[in-house]
Amino acid sequence: MGRPINRLSARQVATAKAGYHADGGGLYLQVTEAGTRSWVLRYQLAGKRREMGLGPIALVSLHDARHAALGHRQAMLQGIDPLDARRSARAVTGMTWGACVDAFIETHRHGWKNDAQAEQWGQSLRDYGPAREAEVARIDTPAVLDCLRPIWTDKTETATRVRGRIERILDWARVSGYRSGENPARWRGHLDKLLPRPSKVKRAQHHAAMPYADLPAFIPDLLARRALAAKAMHFTLLTAARTGEVTGMPWGELDLDAGLWTIPAERMKGGAEHVVPLVPAVIALLKGLPRNKPPFALSENAMLYLLQKRMEKPFTVHGFRSSFRDWAAEKTDFPAEVVEMALAHTIRNKVEAAYRRGALLEKRRKLMEAWAAYCETAPQPSARA
Repeated sequence: MGRPINRLSARQVATAKAGYHADGGGLYLQVTEAGTRSWVLRYQLAGKRREMGLGPIALVSLHDARHAALGHRQAMLQGIDPLDARRSARAVTGMTWGACVDAFIETHRHGWKNDAQAEQWGQSLRDYGPAREAEVARIDTPAVLDCLRPIWTDKTETATRVRGRIERILDWARVSGYRSGENPARWRGHLDKLLPRPSKVKRAQHHAAMPYADLPAFIPDLLARRALAAKAMHFTLLTAARTGEVTGMPWGELDLDAGLWTIPAERMKGGAEHVVPLVPAVIALLKGLPRNKPPFALSENAMLYLLQKRMEKPFTVHGFRSSFRDWAAEKTDFPAEVVEMALAHTIRNKVEAAYRRGALLEKRRKLMEAWAAYCETAPQPSARA
C-alpha cells in the first residue's frame, strides 16, 4: 500500500507530465500542457469542494507546499475555510480600483481581438467607472449606482457596457483575493431591481441623423479639426460603418493597395464577414496615420463627444448611416440591395441574400465613390450671402 502523504519525489515534481499528481492530503502538483508547474490544494468543507492555488514550483518548493497544506488542513479542523480566510486577508490590503483595472486589462489583453479593445475598456472605465484611488474592497452598490445612473437613460448602450466591465473586474478582484462578498455590479437579481431594463430605455431613444443635405457644409468644419476623433468620424461617415467597427479596427483588416477593408464575422453585428470598398479619400486619410497602434484607438464615445459637445450638433455618429441611406434612396438610382449590403444589413430573403454575395463589390465601390463625391461637394451659399 502506498503512503497516504508525501508521495511525490523531487524528481517526479521536475519530470511529471501534464495533469494533476497527488502528493497526499489534498496536495497536488498541477502541470499544464504548456509545462507550467504549480501547487494546488483540493479539499471539501461544509459539503463544498474547493481548490486553492499555493504557488508555482519556482517559488514554492515541495517542502514548503507540504508545510502550507498541513497548515491549511489544521485550520479546517477549526472550521476555517482557508480560501475564504486568504481572500479576507487580502481584501484589507487597500488594493485600489485603478490597480485592479490595469491588472485585469493586462491579463486579458492577449485574449482580446485587438489593442483597441483594451483601450476602449480603459477609457470607458476612466470616464464612467469608480474613482481609480477607491479601495476595491469598499466598492458597494451605491458606488456602482453613482457611476451608472448619470448615463443610464441618455447613454444606455455605454452604461450597459460599463456595468458589465465593472462586474467582471470586481469578480476578478474577488477571485484574486482583493475583496469578498457579492458583486454589487451584477444585473440579475440585484441592479435589475434598481434600474430600468436597457431594452425599455432604448425604445425611447433614436439615433438622430444629420440631414444629408447638410453634409457638404459640415465636412469642411470636420476636416479643419486635427483631433484623431475627427479623422475617425470622417472615415466612419465615408464608409457608412458602425462606431465599434471603426474604433476596433486593426491595421491587419486593411488592404490599402486593393482599397478594401475586411471586417471579420466576430466583429460584425450580424455575425457575417463584411468587405468595405475604400474610396481614395479614405485611403489617403489612412496613409497619413501612424502604424504603431490601431488607426482609430479611441473610446466608444470620442466621436460622439466631438460631434455633440465640440461641434454642437444634435445628432449621433450612428445617424450618419441613416443620412447615407436617405441620400442613396432619394438622390441615386443604386438598387436597394446594393445600399443594404453597404450598410451590412441582414437580408432575410434567401435569393436576394445569395445575390448580394455575388458580384456587388464593384457596384458598392461606385456607390461609395458617389457618396464621397457628394459629401465633398462645395456647400451652396446661403440666401443671406
